[in-house]
Amino acid sequence: MDEPEKANGGFITYDEFAKVDLRLAKVIACEHIEGAEKLLKLELRAGGENRTVVAGIRKCYSPEQLIGKTVVLVANLKPAKIRGVLSQGMILAASDEADEKLTLITTLDDFADGAKVR
Repeated sequence: MDEPEKANGGFITYDEFAKVDLRLAKVIACEHIEGAEKLLKLELRAGGENRTVVAGIRKCYSPEQLIGKTVVLVANLKPAKIRGVLSQGMILAASDEADEKLTLITTLDDFADGAKVR
């Protein structure tokens, strides 16, 4: 059970984890960011709110593959400007050690966008 401690510099408490607001979000639009070979700009709907998120997933997904998909959004991540685009969250993915194979985290069943992930 030492692996998580080694991988991220230490364990976090449940209270620390509970601060992370994970929500389901529907991809309503997606496009390449000009001049950025790894980045996509996603427009997400999470409940009654739309968000823009920049994600480094272009080598694994085309915009057409993502539109209409449900993803997991870190909704309370501090916004950051990436390549001139204000990114208002982060989407979750699993990847291999070399980051060559990547898959977005989603649900097995249909859920409303904005649903809380626990």
